[in-house]
Formats: sequence, C-alpha cells, structure tokens
Amino acid sequence: MSGLDGGAADIEGWRGMFYIYGVAGLVWLLPWYFLAKDSPSANNNIGSAEDCTETLVNTMIEDDASLVFQECLVETDAGEITKDNAGGAFKRIQDIQLLVQSAPWSDFLRSRGVWGMMLAHGAKNFELYNLLAWTPTFFNQQYGLNTKESALFSIGPSICGMIGGLTAGNLADFMLVKLSSGDSNNGIVTTETRTNVRKIFQSVALFGPATCLFLLSSLPEQATTAQILLGGAVGLQAMDAAGFGAATQEKAGERWAGLLYSLTSLPGVMIGSISVSVTGQILDMMSSEEGSGWTTVFQLNSMVCVVGAFCFLFLYDSKKEFD
Repeated sequence: MSGLDGGAADIEGWRGMFYIYGVAGLVWLLPWYFLAKDSPSANNNIGSAEDCTETLVNTMIEDDASLVFQECLVETDAGEITKDNAGGAFKRIQDIQLLVQSAPWSDFLRSRGVWGMMLAHGAKNFELYNLLAWTPTFFNQQYGLNTKESALFSIGPSICGMIGGLTAGNLADFMLVKLSSGDSNNGIVTTETRTNVRKIFQSVALFGPATCLFLLSSLPEQATTAQILLGGAVGLQAMDAAGFGAATQEKAGERWAGLLYSLTSLPGVMIGSISVSVTGQILDMMSSEEGSGWTTVFQLNSMVCVVGAFCFLFLYDSKKEFD
C-alpha cells in the first residue's frame, strides 16, 4: 500500500500512509470493543455457572489428550435461550501467575521435541522476517523498481503465504483421518503417524524455501522470476502451520500448550529480529560489489532453513510429554 501514494520521495505520501493504517486500526477496534468479552461471565446475557456445561472432546491422540469444550446458556435480545460456546474463560491474573510458577520449565528445556520446535521456529523466522522487511528494497536495488512497483511485486508472496497455511492445515487433517481409518488403528491416530505427518509438513516448510532462496541467489534477470521464487518461499514456509505450528498441542495438554508455544516462539522472534539487522550489515559491507550482497543474503537464509529442517527431523516426536 505504501507504493500507492507516490513513492519514497513524497514525504507527505508516507505520512498519509501511516494515517490510513492508524484510522483503519481504530475502525477495526470499535466493534471489537463493544462486542468482545473476556469470558461468559462478562456477558450480561449469560446466566450463572450452573447454566454452563463442560464436555470432553476426543482429539484422536493415542495418549489421550483431550480438549474441554464449554457451553453456556445465553438469553438473546428476543428472550430466547440459546447455547454459547465459550471455549473456557480467561484466567485471572492470579491464576496466570500460579500457572507460570508451577510450569515444568526444566522439563521443557530438557525435551528434544521442544528444542526441535524452537530451532525450526527460529529458522522459519530468520527467513520470513528477512523477506517481509527487505523484499521491496531487493526489487528496488536489483531491478530498479520504484516504491509503488516494489510494493505491488511484494504483495504476491504474502498471498502465497496465506494459501500455503490454509492448504497445510486442511491437507494434514485429511492425511491424519485417512491414515487412522484403517481397521488396525480403530480410527485412532498413533503417535508415530502424527510425528511423520508433522515432519513431512515441516520439511516442506523449510526445505522448500531453502530451494527457492538458493535459486534466487543467482539473481534472475527478470523481476517476475524473482517474484515467483519469493512467492514459493513464503507460500511453502506457511506449511509449518501443520508442522511445529500444531506441535505444542500434541506435546502438552491443555494446561501447558499455550505456554509451550510461547517458549518456542520467543527465541524465534528474537532470531528473526536479529536476522533483519544481519541482512542490513551484509548489504552495507558488500554494497560496492554489484548484486553480491543479495546473493550472500539469500544463500545464508537458505542454509539456515536447511539447518532448521534437519533439527526438527532429528529431534521432534509427537509423544505427549507435559500434562
């Protein structure tokens, strides 16, 4: 969108861009502020706790991981009584503090699977943050595109990422259902099967971008070719929605799944943020050598993806460890 207002030279255009984003955020906030509730008890139309029931939902995991599905009776404006699927109330601050204090931190850090997820997450962010931050600059420096043209060329990879993530989730579920439908499995997805599915998708999500970025390091003559390779990298990395993205729910029960994802996510965010700075340093150091800076950047990102993929393959399994 930044390229639609006249380009980097137009200071007023950049200021207008930030105004547009700010106003859009405020418009989006209004319905959320009036309609969103922290818990069923915060909704005046929901009755007492006696009006809520809890149901265990079988997740087909071999070692009996289940989810608690909460339904509450709600009185509508028309006076009708309906069910509200609350999914559980948010914990109070005291409960969160107790949760953090009682978390099995040492067990988390000793788990091979957790390290596999953490390293895969870090490798993904190293590549993704770079592409998000530097793609417009790449098109500008390598192909001479202006801000508007660079912005338009940068939209394609993001669309590919959206498609890749949605495809991965649905395809993984389809594979799990098919593999568990045999007579010998009685409809239960075994830990081995689930592990293999996670590894397949995580391999695609890291080896795929590694291949695209390695090819991109040769700096194709056409900007369209570069866009296709970048689209492939971002689209394939989104496949990790069925890789480490779903793994914490299998390694931990309901109590620890969210915290475990945070633990694996924090180092990944730090690695991704650092990678953006590293890319800038590489480009500055090699600015006198035409194109070589981008070649080094893409080769480095490709190598990091390969390392992260192998870490996940060797370390991860879907066996539940934390209740």
